[in-house]
Amino acid sequence: MIPSFITEEEAFLRVQTLTQEINKHRRLYHTLDAPVISDEAYDSLFDELVLLEKKFPRLKTSESPTQQIGSKPLNAFEKVRHSQRQWSFDDIFDRQGLINWDKKVRNLLARYEQNITLSFVNHSTIEYVCELKIDGLKAILTYEQGKLIRGATRGDGEVGENVTENIRTIRTIPSTLKKSLDITVVGEIWLSKDELERINTERIKNGESLFANPRNAAAGSLRQLDSRVIAERNLDSFVYDIDVLSETYTFPTTQEAELKLLREIGFSVNLEFRVCKTLEEIEAYYKEWNTKRKNLPYALDGIVIKVNEKRLQDALGYTGKSPRFGIAYKFPAEQATTVIEDVQIQIGRTGALTPVAHLRPVRIAGSVVSRATLHNFDEIQRLGVRIGDTVIIQKAGDIIPEIVSVIENLRTGKEREISLPTHCPICGNEVKRITIGMNTSSDTLSGDLSSSIYCTNKNCFAIEKEKIVHAVSKKGLNIVGLGEKIVLVLIEQGLIKNVADIFSLTVGDLTPIDRFGEKSAEKLVMAIKNAKKVPLNKFLFALGIRYVGEETADLIARNIIDHIHHPQELMSFFSKQNEEQWKKIDGIGEKSAESLVEWFADPKNRDLLMMFHSAGIILYVPERRNDIRQMFAGRTFVLTGELHSFTRDALKAIIKERGGTISSSVSHKTDYVIVGENPGSKYINAKKLGVKIVDETELKQLLAIS
Repeated sequence: MIPSFITEEEAFLRVQTLTQEINKHRRLYHTLDAPVISDEAYDSLFDELVLLEKKFPRLKTSESPTQQIGSKPLNAFEKVRHSQRQWSFDDIFDRQGLINWDKKVRNLLARYEQNITLSFVNHSTIEYVCELKIDGLKAILTYEQGKLIRGATRGDGEVGENVTENIRTIRTIPSTLKKSLDITVVGEIWLSKDELERINTERIKNGESLFANPRNAAAGSLRQLDSRVIAERNLDSFVYDIDVLSETYTFPTTQEAELKLLREIGFSVNLEFRVCKTLEEIEAYYKEWNTKRKNLPYALDGIVIKVNEKRLQDALGYTGKSPRFGIAYKFPAEQATTVIEDVQIQIGRTGALTPVAHLRPVRIAGSVVSRATLHNFDEIQRLGVRIGDTVIIQKAGDIIPEIVSVIENLRTGKEREISLPTHCPICGNEVKRITIGMNTSSDTLSGDLSSSIYCTNKNCFAIEKEKIVHAVSKKGLNIVGLGEKIVLVLIEQGLIKNVADIFSLTVGDLTPIDRFGEKSAEKLVMAIKNAKKVPLNKFLFALGIRYVGEETADLIARNIIDHIHHPQELMSFFSKQNEEQWKKIDGIGEKSAESLVEWFADPKNRDLLMMFHSAGIILYVPERRNDIRQMFAGRTFVLTGELHSFTRDALKAIIKERGGTISSSVSHKTDYVIVGENPGSKYINAKKLGVKIVDETELKQLLAIS
């Protein structure tokens, strides 16, 4: 997305810097096989350039990256001029893009009917073929009399590199076809995820840089000057298109028939293609493979949709860069680029001041986001981020997006540094810096130590509001219908000062409030009443004790003595005198222990617990079914990456129901690491420590869930 108020002069400067940056990354990616940013971040920069050129057509030139294909071939290989120009599909990213493209196809065909002979009357009968978009390296293979004579890379679309000897080492590319014919075909060379892992493990041992992804590894392998190296890397292939076919053979009339012919004559063809007659069928195919892709041996970044009938493909033809008869429907990106428009301070329940970046809206992981966390002011210094910077952001699962890095080459000189606050933006009190684990303050940033800035006013309005919002959330007291906006109104109206006050609310208190009818008031009061009986782990989480998150609260609840049923009984249990008793619980660290003692010793918090008691709060530990209770008894699990078959909360509940423990870090005590898509450092640590790694398919087998 680009701002609607941008001037042509501003757009011109942005187009210039974008062009330079994109050309740099094109060469790194296509020619040198050494990308320094993700494919998704590159696509995001490219898409911004496309939008700017669309808004200001005079800024588009023939030299623009949007008009180029690939990049110039390396000088290390003999150059090959392709018999047919190699094209690159345009991209779409959502259902509306699909609808718009389909409409364009139908409009073009209706227009062409007036000028050429097409026995095509009913436009509703267009068929599409959907194929998986393998994230590999494009290769053009030429055969004469059924014998492989040349294998080449795409290069810039007109001239590629002769890599024939390396192509011959790929087992799924036949040296001799089943039929003696002259043919030039197009396919994708790919490397399996397991093979990438094996190669990178070897490269670590040899002190070599790692391949960023399977495509990077496949391209780097295919361009090896020593074909013996590539033979050891187990590259694979799928062929999906015919460029040239002997005149003695009839060219297939559909894309489906073309794929079947390619398989018949000996090529490896991906059989997961599907003929679709409606956009609903295409969307179903897209969603199906977006879910399934993590279980495939190869990497996918989307699907390719092509008009099935070849005569219609010929009629639609090409633009200067792309086929009009096909489109790439990309899967939701986990990374994107955007611009920081402002940085504002958010006050958390502990009083910590968290800088939040307000972004130019951008689509990521299937939704449009306009905010990203900067964590703390040390992170701002580490990233060197400024207001106005172009940044790469990422999102995994349902976590708020975070800023990965700054693209400094796109700076204009107008960016503004982010100043360190000296006073709370809500109450105006002074703030202090607390370095984690050192309990000290400083006026300067703390270098390698992670520190945060805190409001010194314990009664700060923002802190109390966040405490209440945290407490009533689904993971805490789970008071349905009591969200942040209502909490804010209740505080402003003087009806509540802390979370315990909520349990004294009546229908009469709520009905005078604007937008609160009698029925909605009764509904909320009933939800509050239902929350009076609360699981012990959820109650501990609701208290908002620092370093006592969901997992720690659950550990305590499952190991705590049975006689605790009332909030005030927790005071003696977590006293300094009993500290050694509950610190024996596996998983309770020093920071959590110190924080628990400090919280329960605070007179204000002790008064809060008594208020809970007076309100009739009853604590209990949920019973677990005996038949499944022992399944994961004594086993510790760590979750990493984006899960598709489960939400994180649901999976945690399933594991806990079966007696397992959830941990936030990997150690020798970890039994299983559950790995989703795009796993992080926990996955790497698990491999180093030899911890059992389980994907979602294996987990389902473990749980006997279909």
